[in-house]
Amino acid sequence: MAQDKCAMRVNTDSLILGSWVNPNGAKSVLDIGTGTGILALMMAQKTDTVADIQAIEVDENAAQQAVNNVEMSKWSKRISVHHQALEVYKPKTSFDIIVSNPPYFEHSNKPTNAFASQTNARHSARQTGLLSPTALFQFAANNVSAAGSLYCVYPYRRMVEIEQAALAFNLVVTGCLVVKHDSKSDPYLCVYRFQARRAYDGDSERVAKPEDTYPSLTIRDNNGEYSSAFKALCRPFYLKF
Repeated sequence: MAQDKCAMRVNTDSLILGSWVNPNGAKSVLDIGTGTGILALMMAQKTDTVADIQAIEVDENAAQQAVNNVEMSKWSKRISVHHQALEVYKPKTSFDIIVSNPPYFEHSNKPTNAFASQTNARHSARQTGLLSPTALFQFAANNVSAAGSLYCVYPYRRMVEIEQAALAFNLVVTGCLVVKHDSKSDPYLCVYRFQARRAYDGDSERVAKPEDTYPSLTIRDNNGEYSSAFKALCRPFYLKF
């Protein structure tokens, strides 16, 4: 997959997110902030052949690269890429799945050269200003189908803030995977499934609370190799597994 024109390259977060999504017979999918197109392509691989996948990307170069990657895939007829910002995107239908690996890095409060050295494109791809949790949740609440799901990732340290922000739009957690780099490190990521409160009937995995213990995934084992759990989750998308 080509990614030289994208500020944010294919990363482990996206691969875990896409692998963890349960397609559940989805017929319509939206990837918000598609970048290289990786999540849109993963959704095409996981869903039925009749499922329609839309992808939007605010950065022009990344959007064109996603178009090129989609055109080279066997799912090109099922995926449409749009160079648009979320606030101007007006879908014609609701979506059974909305998936996003949103920018979630906050601006630094300490003197640093890290942010200053970023290109404008990379800054937009990494910082929350262009796609805030509130904007994502508001859009999802208005555009997810009655029993549909929003899948996204946010830092573990922001768990309470993120879940409360979603709840403000009547989106509840019906699944969450806590991710650690290795057994010795603290959790760094939450992979979420949100659904509209009206869709929750008590049969989902759970409506989670911040104090709940979520299922977890450790990426690497004690030898520094990919863990068996990580391999099992991502095997359909890793040829070397």
